Amino acid sequence: MKRLFQCCMAVTILLLPAIFSSAQAGNAISERIYFVQQDGRHALVYTTSRTNYKDYNIWFEDKEGYKPEDYLKDFLYLFPNNGEWSSDPKPGYQILKLPNGNFASLEWADLEENGRLKVDSNGMYYYQNWDGTEKTPDGHYGLWNSPGNFEQIAYSWAFPDNLEPVSNVSNQEGDWVQRHNTVTYYGTDVNDLTFNIQYRPATGSAYDAFKDMEGEGIDVEQQATGVKVTLAETLLFPTGVAEISSGGKAIVDQLAARLKERKSLHVVIAGHTDNVPISAGLAVKYPTNWELSSARSINIIHHLVKQGVDQGRFESQAFSYTRPVASNDTAEGRAKNRRIEVFLTEDETPVM
Repeated sequence: MKRLFQCCMAVTILLLPAIFSSAQAGNAISERIYFVQQDGRHALVYTTSRTNYKDYNIWFEDKEGYKPEDYLKDFLYLFPNNGEWSSDPKPGYQILKLPNGNFASLEWADLEENGRLKVDSNGMYYYQNWDGTEKTPDGHYGLWNSPGNFEQIAYSWAFPDNLEPVSNVSNQEGDWVQRHNTVTYYGTDVNDLTFNIQYRPATGSAYDAFKDMEGEGIDVEQQATGVKVTLAETLLFPTGVAEISSGGKAIVDQLAARLKERKSLHVVIAGHTDNVPISAGLAVKYPTNWELSSARSINIIHHLVKQGVDQGRFESQAFSYTRPVASNDTAEGRAKNRRIEVFLTEDETPVM
């Protein structure tokens, strides 16, 4: 397998319907573009092919419980729109017969379908468009054309700002070109193409920097849109109080040191509580858990600003007990729900 483009990470790709032409051999020029969504797990896929064939067939892998028309439910459009389903499908496939040799389509794709996309614990995405075993009845696999090769093919992945390509590998000779956040494979006289695409969140380096804070009561998670640092209440505040403890200030100081080194990160501080009502003695200051969760979020921001982090980078959020991560029916669950979540994104990428 020839390694054509590589950075510091790795990825995997989605297998959409393979393509088969029923005419005589000739030229076939095709483009396929994956417009990857912010979650990294879905894509809007544009496909087009221009040939001198008199007709064109699209093959769809069989899905349990699907009728032929169900295979088009995720298509936003298909041109031409007057295809007919074959009355003699191939084993393992349904075939849509188009009345001419040129077509274009736009469809929503679940990149995780059939296990083709894997995401590891560090938030790295690996996509592979062929499992290495399954072939069509006439021996094709991956991205293919028949009866002739692709005279020319362009295969692109366009990533949103919150994701970045890491490496791209194809089994066929060709040129990989990266322009901004899009990588494209250009092939000539090729067929049966397999691709391995690797990508990661644009905040991958920030995740690496904050990961070493992880420990008892501190969790660091790489998400598609950024990094989430979860801090247990017991590390930061006495129960029912919004003033940061001395031990809590030491932890927030660690956040501040890293934030000062990474000035491009936008910071959201979100306060969460359990569902236990505020006690009578504290109700004058914090009438409900809304006021408590808000005060805790704001106090952390004040402390970070005192440590030299630009106040223009912050956003405060309060959720009270409305977003539990565990059951409030047990003491253990309530302890997990009393937390501060810190979301780190490049600029102001939405995180909620």
